[in-house]
Amino acid sequence: MEKIGVGYAYVSDKEKKYVNEALDAGRLSQGVMVHRFEKEFARLHDQKYGIACNSGTSALHIALECLAETYGWPRGGQKEVLVPAITFIATSNACIHAGLTPVFVDVDSKTYNMDPSKIEEKITKNTVAIMPVHTFGQPCEMDSIVDIAKKHNLRIVEDCAEGHFATYKGRKVGSFSDIAGFSTYVAHTITTGVGGVITTNDRHLMEIARSLIAHGRACTCEQCIASDPRKVCPLRMQTEMDKRFMMLRLGYSYRVGELEGALGLGQLENRDFIMNTRKKNAHYLTNHLQDVQDFLQLPSYPDYVDHSFMMYPLVVRKSAPFMRDDLTHYLEKQNIETRPMLPLLCQPIYRQMFGDIEKEYPVAEWIDHYGFYVGCHHGLKKGHLDKIIESIHAFLKQYQ
Repeated sequence: MEKIGVGYAYVSDKEKKYVNEALDAGRLSQGVMVHRFEKEFARLHDQKYGIACNSGTSALHIALECLAETYGWPRGGQKEVLVPAITFIATSNACIHAGLTPVFVDVDSKTYNMDPSKIEEKITKNTVAIMPVHTFGQPCEMDSIVDIAKKHNLRIVEDCAEGHFATYKGRKVGSFSDIAGFSTYVAHTITTGVGGVITTNDRHLMEIARSLIAHGRACTCEQCIASDPRKVCPLRMQTEMDKRFMMLRLGYSYRVGELEGALGLGQLENRDFIMNTRKKNAHYLTNHLQDVQDFLQLPSYPDYVDHSFMMYPLVVRKSAPFMRDDLTHYLEKQNIETRPMLPLLCQPIYRQMFGDIEKEYPVAEWIDHYGFYVGCHHGLKKGHLDKIIESIHAFLKQYQ
C-alpha cells in the first residue's frame, strides 16, 4: 500500500475551473478571486471581514500588530501575550515578531488546549492579550477564556489555523475574539496552497490589517482590491499622492494572488465533503481503537463542540511498557506517517531563548515526549484507516 500520509492536497474540477478563469483574466496579483474568497471565508465563520495573506503565521502576526497599534502597546517585549505550552511554534513566534513576549500556559490533559484554570496565575501587569489555539480543530473552552479576558481587560486573538468551521456551543471559532488568524497552507483542511486569512468584525482592525499586509499603504478600500485593473478607482486620486503608493505605517509584503484566491473558492465550495469525511474518518478510528485505551489516549471532547479533526492525535500513557518512538517507528515501517504532537518548549531555539522551562509545564512535557498524530484526512479510504488500526493492534499485541 502507498504511504498513508498525515496530509492531503485535494484539487477538484471546481478549483481547476476557478484557476483557469484567473489565468484567462490575465491578472495574477490580488483581485476579484481573492476578494470573493475573503468575503465567503469570513461569512462562513460569522465575521464581517476577511483579509487573505500569505500564511497563518502572517495572519497572527498582523492580528497582533493591529491590536498593538489600536491599544498603544509598545514594541520591545515589555507587553505579554498568553499562549498555550503545546502549539505549533508559529503561534508564539508571531508574538515575538510583533514585539511582544509570549508567556506559556499549560494545557488540559484531555483536549491539549490551553487550560483555563492555569491562565490567571500567568497574568501580570504587563499582560495584554490571550491567544487560545484550537488544537487539531478542537475548540478551546471559550466561555472561561472570554470571562477571564473581560475580568482583566485583555484582548483575545484566536489561533484558528487548524480549526476551520469548528464550533463551540454553536458558535464558530474565530467569532469569540477581537481578531483571529487561520492558515490555508497545503496541510490544512481548507487550502490555497500557501496562505492564511485574518477575520474580524471590527472595520478599524480590518483597515489596519489590509494596510499592513501591503507595505503599510493607505489604500485599503474594497473597490481598489476587487476592481477591474483596466479601470481607475476614483478614490485613489482624492489625495495629493495616489493612495496606492502612500505609506502610513511600516508594513510587510504578506499578500496573496489570484491563483490562491481561486483555489480557496473551490475549496470552500467543497467544504462539506472535506469536513464531513475528516470527521467520519476520525470517528472510524476511534470506534475501532476502543480496546487500546490502556496504552493510548484517544481524542476526547465534550458534546458541545464540533471538532474539525485536522489530524488524529494520540498520546502514549505513562504507564505503557513502551515509549512513543517505539510505536511511531513501527508505524513508519508500515508506511504510516506520524508526527510528534506540536512540541514547543523543548525546541532548541526556545531553550536558548527561554531556558529549560519544560518541566514547569507537566502536561505539556508529557505530550512533548509521548504525543503524536496520524492522518484522518479526506484522502483516506477505508483500507487506509484499517491499515492504521491493524498496525496499532499488531504493535500492541506483544504487550497484551
